[in-house]
Amino acid sequence: MTLVCIRLEKTFGVPRIAALADSRASTRRIDGSFKTLADTTVKLFALPVRCYHLDGITPVVGAWKSPYFETTVGIGFSGSCFEALTVIALISQKLSTLVAPNGDEPIPTRDGVVNLIEKLCESYFSQHSGDGDPLLLLLAFGFDGDKPWIGRVTYDTAQGVKSTTLWADDDSLETIGQDALFQQRAQDWRTRIQRHRKSVSQKPISETPDGAFDRTLELARHDLAERKSTEEQMLEEIESEFFGSIGGVLQRLELAVDDGQVVAGFTHDDRPYLDVHYSVAPGKLLGPIPIVEKMGRKIRKPKV
Repeated sequence: MTLVCIRLEKTFGVPRIAALADSRASTRRIDGSFKTLADTTVKLFALPVRCYHLDGITPVVGAWKSPYFETTVGIGFSGSCFEALTVIALISQKLSTLVAPNGDEPIPTRDGVVNLIEKLCESYFSQHSGDGDPLLLLLAFGFDGDKPWIGRVTYDTAQGVKSTTLWADDDSLETIGQDALFQQRAQDWRTRIQRHRKSVSQKPISETPDGAFDRTLELARHDLAERKSTEEQMLEEIESEFFGSIGGVLQRLELAVDDGQVVAGFTHDDRPYLDVHYSVAPGKLLGPIPIVEKMGRKIRKPKV
């Protein structure tokens, strides 16, 4: 099990969908306690969505070229790691090769993407032995035009595959995993901050030259406080000894619309053991550059 949360965020003047997750993979012992397998498990993914004309396929290889439409959706998971990662690989493969056979150029919609994910989950688990009582919890998110959305797809042996969708707004906070306590505390903090933000926004603006600037700055501080309080609550869950299946490093995936294109950015808490430094071009520098920050409101010392 793990913890994933998704919310709409508008700090720094850029509206975006932000997903947070821990990085622990664990297994449950016979006595009900959890054994940690790894604290470096990636649970947030940015999946390309590409649409092609039928005549865009290459001979011999069967590769698709020159998509007429591209976007990106995010996905986070909780539950059984093997099943989740297998399903996400399948989802990525299918979303990256959507084909329009009739010569037109249809665009994928929120419900269409989530329905495809649901059907792929149904197909996968229909061929699954059921051993190990697998559990799959997925949160997908993206933009339909400029409208942010969040979809939830779940599977367990008792209920099968279920899915829901919603348009994301300032009040949206979707969570999966060991999320009951986090949901309660995070929502309480957000409600308090939003209530105070509303009271500030309703006050008359000072007639001084800096009045409008001061108001904008104060509202921006509320937005940042909401972001940091959500991160702080996630970090408390990660560091709590009570939640043995939540731990590792706090990860963040954000989707935003930039110049008409959906872009994705990965960040994680400043803990170095998620990163490697290696050049893929011998004799030159070409390699991954991690984007890290001190998440939450406290200053944490890096783990040795």
